[in-house]
Amino acid sequence: MSGWWSATLGAVTPGQANEAVLAAVDAVHGVRPAAASITWEDTYVSPVAARHRLEAEPIAERLALHPEISHVETRGAGLLALHLAVPGRVAAAIAGDEGYGRGEMIEGAWADFPRTFDNPGFRVRFAYERACAVERRARDLQVPPGDPAALTAPGELRLLGLLAGFDGHRKPVLQLERIADAYHDVHESSREEPTPQHGARVILAGAVRVTLSNGLRRLGETARERL
Repeated sequence: MSGWWSATLGAVTPGQANEAVLAAVDAVHGVRPAAASITWEDTYVSPVAARHRLEAEPIAERLALHPEISHVETRGAGLLALHLAVPGRVAAAIAGDEGYGRGEMIEGAWADFPRTFDNPGFRVRFAYERACAVERRARDLQVPPGDPAALTAPGELRLLGLLAGFDGHRKPVLQLERIADAYHDVHESSREEPTPQHGARVILAGAVRVTLSNGLRRLGETARERL
C-alpha cells in the first residue's frame, strides 16, 4: 500500500473524498488543484479532471487503490465517480465529527407551528428529536454501535447519500428537509425493539443528529432533544 493515501484513509465525508481525489491527481499528474469540487449524485462525483484538462483514467485507477473505494468510473467528459466500498461508513464518519455541516449562516426560517408533518420545520426538528431518542435509548439499553456495513436497505442508502451531500450543498434548507423526510421513512420502517443487531442504526441516528443540529444552528436555531 503506497503512502499517497496515508492522510486520506476513511475517505467517506465530502471533505475526505475531496482530499483523496486531490492526492490522486497530485500523484498522477504532479499538480494540486484548489478543490476537487466533490458533489453527491448516486455516489461521489468530481469534475476536477475535466476542469483542469487532465486525463481522467489514470486518476480513476489510482483512486481505485484506496481501501475505502470499491471502484471509480469515468463519466461523460472526464467526471470521476467514486463508489464507496462500505457506504455505511459515511454515517460513522459524520457521527464522529461534531463539526460536520457547519458553515455560513443560512437565510430562511421555518415556523414553529403547526407541529404537524405539513410543516417542513417540524419535520426537521422532529427528525432531530427522533435521532436523539434512538441514541438515548441505545445507551439506556446498552446497545453498542454496530457495523456500518449493515446499512444496506434502500431507504438507508438514500439517507446516506443525502447526508453525504449536505456539506457544501447549494440549497442547504431543502437538503435538511430531504434528510429529515428520509430519516422519518427509515425510522418508521424499523420500529422493532433494539438489539445488538440494530447497532448500525444507532450510528445512522448519530449522523442525522450531527447534521441536523449543525443545519439548524446555521438557521439561527438551537436544536432541541424534546419539542
